[in-house]
Amino acid sequence: MRAAKQQGYTVLGGGSGGDGYEHKIEDIGIPFHRLPVSFKPINPLADLYLLWSLYHWYRRERPEIVHHFTIKPVIYGTIAARIAGVPKIANTITGLGYAFMGERLTWLQWIVERLYKISLAGAHFTFFQNEDDLNYFLQRRLVLPDQTDLLPGSGVDTDYYSPEQGNNDKRTMRSVTFLMMARLLRDKGVYEFSEAARLVKAKYPGTAFHILGSRDERNPTVVPQKDLDRWQSEGVVTLLGETEDVRPYLGRADIFVLPSYREGTPRSLLEAAAMGRPIITTDAVGCREVVDHEETGLFVPIKDAEALAQAMIRMIENPEMRERMGKAGRKKIEREFDERIVIDKIMKVYDARAG
Repeated sequence: MRAAKQQGYTVLGGGSGGDGYEHKIEDIGIPFHRLPVSFKPINPLADLYLLWSLYHWYRRERPEIVHHFTIKPVIYGTIAARIAGVPKIANTITGLGYAFMGERLTWLQWIVERLYKISLAGAHFTFFQNEDDLNYFLQRRLVLPDQTDLLPGSGVDTDYYSPEQGNNDKRTMRSVTFLMMARLLRDKGVYEFSEAARLVKAKYPGTAFHILGSRDERNPTVVPQKDLDRWQSEGVVTLLGETEDVRPYLGRADIFVLPSYREGTPRSLLEAAAMGRPIITTDAVGCREVVDHEETGLFVPIKDAEALAQAMIRMIENPEMRERMGKAGRKKIEREFDERIVIDKIMKVYDARAG
């Protein structure tokens, strides 16, 4: 939005609000319109109200281009934009979310696929943040090949996130710190992280395990507070809460961990690698986009706390490997994930459609 404004577009922003980001949008001179997004997977009345609200907003503002992110704005926003006569519609699929976590086709997934197919037929262009999601949509014929492209996630500001801001001294085995940054959801791998921490502490008691993130009560896989309290009281993990600036926490960490089940392209991995941190993550959709196994980090299987613990122990016992991986990860981010790459791709679509 900032880049579009700098290039002369009049920009408006909208979303569910309530997370503080609307104020950041307003602070850069962009008006923010709050939208009634329900966080239940299927809520017919609330979803129809969102569709109606988006339609009236578009009819009032008469935008030349709209760009939607995340599942419900993509689906209902695209339909609303078509009905309202918006000339150019772009979308970004930031990940497939909770509905697609299972290995078998569920009724919820079937419904979401049908909604995607209906809505994306009316879009002019759809970006995807990883190749797995793009191929899935193409194979299921939910989108046309010539109306799609890949983005390297949301990108990362490589000047803002840099290795120079962290403590890059080699640590001893007994003072290594692992950091996980994520919403406290089951499908982010929080349980696997805590169990792996317990296993590693049996061998290296001085190792620290930190979790930075908040509970999202709107998500059905949110980790119960009683489990978090138990892990902390037992000394397994340290809960750091929320923060607007993750750099100090990344700077104090030796290894970054994200044992997620599925992602779009996780920004936390981009930020960690940009700051020169070696990574342990799952060989999962989205995560594998960011990490090169044995070069910038290590892959472990999904939902495998024991394998995660073994990877952690390997990192503890090989400080030279950690240093090598951290430097390689930083170079990969500069080469493939700088946010300027994302902005340039999006602006080309805006400019082409605006013409």
